[in-house]
Amino acid sequence: MSCGCKDMSTVKSWNDFQQMAPIDPRDQIVYAGLGVSTVAGDWYLSNDYIQPAVGSAWISSPIAVSGEATIITNSSDEQQMVFDAVSWNLLNKTSNVASTVAPPLRKTVFVRAGVQWYNSIPIGLGSSPAFTELQLSFLENAATRGDMQGTVPVYRWASGPYSGPSQLNLVFRNTGRFTLGLLGINNNSTPDWTMYELDIIAV
Repeated sequence: MSCGCKDMSTVKSWNDFQQMAPIDPRDQIVYAGLGVSTVAGDWYLSNDYIQPAVGSAWISSPIAVSGEATIITNSSDEQQMVFDAVSWNLLNKTSNVASTVAPPLRKTVFVRAGVQWYNSIPIGLGSSPAFTELQLSFLENAATRGDMQGTVPVYRWASGPYSGPSQLNLVFRNTGRFTLGLLGINNNSTPDWTMYELDIIAV
């Protein structure tokens, strides 16, 4: 019997994942940008997010959160909003990447929800090989079979190479806990696929 799954609350097993349609990241992420001079990701229906191309394989991801997220207001013409962002950054620790912290917890980042807040998360993309392409979506979408065409909606950056220190810049519509997957396809002669899990708590 089909589970009729529409979201994660109705998924009870891996069998249900296979019957669930992928969830569009635009439902929660209203903007996704990459880099210090941010480049907006293109919304894209990906054939690559679920599994590597023939001949390619999954490898360990070199991507990692490298520091605390910074909150910036999108209402910079309102002094109270500017102060609220400064105050929030001062009073709230958004991540902890210290070597003494258990490695899985270094992927947990607190951000501020609402279209008035822009969250800049510092990340390292590794050095070599560089990525030719990066894709961001809900991680669980990679466990589905995709939509009717086998594709998954993602935010995509496909003008690499991408490597070294960078920033992931996100605006969230609502509060909640979201597991994101940042897919990287590197520039080896036979490209490798990597997936970095990012645990986002939007408050």
